[in-house]
Amino acid sequence: MEYRKHLPERPFRAIQNHIKKVEGRVPSTENNEYQQMKSGDTLIFEHLETGELLKTEILFVHHYPDFRSMLESEGAENVLSSRGNIDQGVESYNSIPNYQENVVIYGVYAIGVNPITDK
Repeated sequence: MEYRKHLPERPFRAIQNHIKKVEGRVPSTENNEYQQMKSGDTLIFEHLETGELLKTEILFVHHYPDFRSMLESEGAENVLSSRGNIDQGVESYNSIPNYQENVVIYGVYAIGVNPITDK
């Protein structure tokens, strides 16, 4: 299965350069595509500003009740493109529109990704 999501510059480049290995996403509905994602699927990130595409393979999808649990389990260094600590990561995720409200209802999905280089 193939999925597509948008990303701003910093996380896009961090995934592209194998620095950020986990993308955290909060759904806005109970039945969401993150529940369907599985290892081996393809996740294509589109750069918000340039439209550049980055094809990745999904390695895993883990579900957590909150940002802190995700960051502690997956490692802030693997999730945050800012290279911040767990407290900074929680603050950053809470600043994303609707994330603070929706994480209480739906939790957060940690999607392990690995860029695919076309040969």
